[in-house]
Amino acid sequence: MIDSTDIKERGTSLLRYAMHYGAMLGLFWMFKYMFKIGAGFSDHVFIYIFYLLNVGTFLLIYIFTFKYKASEPDKPKGIWSCVFFVVLICFFASFFEAVIMYAHFKFIDPGFFMKMTAPFIAMVDKMPNLQPDQKEIFMYIVTGKPLYIISEFIGNMILGVILGFLMSFLVNSTNNNMNNK
Repeated sequence: MIDSTDIKERGTSLLRYAMHYGAMLGLFWMFKYMFKIGAGFSDHVFIYIFYLLNVGTFLLIYIFTFKYKASEPDKPKGIWSCVFFVVLICFFASFFEAVIMYAHFKFIDPGFFMKMTAPFIAMVDKMPNLQPDQKEIFMYIVTGKPLYIISEFIGNMILGVILGFLMSFLVNSTNNNMNNK
């Protein structure tokens, strides 16, 4: 029979590590997002740096997953534990990114969001046989800042699932190579 205290301890440990590393990743994502804000006011160098920093996300998640797996060597962590850990990291980091995105759209550069959604608004305007109430619903979906932030949040969670599987296999193969030496 499974001991419930062991499950509680593992869940608490997982959540504690995920919150800690998720906060660090979230601060990195806020830093990275600053370059996207800078790209709206300046030349294209900032957007290149923004996309280049995406590699940092991969590296940070790899380091965090490796540290999490090595945190309690007497309690091995499986593939699902790593996947859930990375998804939780992305979940907690998304809160930080949502804050900077909201500040960007609301206070820093409100016109940026309108420039970004202008092609979608034009597409809705060109739709044939669209009733006024349907057009209003489409416009709300296209121009909804909260919906955009939520979609980014969901995108980060999907990224967490993909990177979670990738990291669980990478970290397990790294651990196997170290144990074989």
